[in-house]
Amino acid sequence: MKATFKHPNTKKGWFSVCLIAFVIALGSWSIINLFNKEIIVLGMPLLMVWSIVLILLTTFAMIIIDKIGGSD
Repeated sequence: MKATFKHPNTKKGWFSVCLIAFVIALGSWSIINLFNKEIIVLGMPLLMVWSIVLILLTTFAMIIIDKIGGSD
């Protein structure tokens, strides 16, 4: 069976793909290296705070995509 990829047809769809790709890029190893320091923020290591921010960004991205109807 041939594997296919469905490209987005609308601007909302492309915005959704770009938003998810942006959030994934923020969680990539090159960005994580910037936050892997021995700094304490709100009683937690900086990398843990960044991980929590990424979880919140992912959640808000999904909410935005749901609101605009970006899934084709």
